[in-house]
Amino acid sequence: AYFVIQGLDGNLLVPLLFSEVVNLHPVAIIVAILFFGGLWGFWGVFFAIPLATLVNAVIQAWPRRRTAEAAA
Repeated sequence: AYFVIQGLDGNLLVPLLFSEVVNLHPVAIIVAILFFGGLWGFWGVFFAIPLATLVNAVIQAWPRRRTAEAAA
């Protein structure tokens, strides 16, 4: 029972709670943990959510190109 509760907590509850705090979709948090964990191991898992938040902030702040209709 302990392992089931731990599994649900780590894989379901934590992404749902962090998604509201950092304004990221829970699936994006899970993908970030898997990606950065695979890339940098323990430290990647440890820094996955802050790095995903940073990447999201950079993408949101990046200037968008104007389309031909918007420029006219």
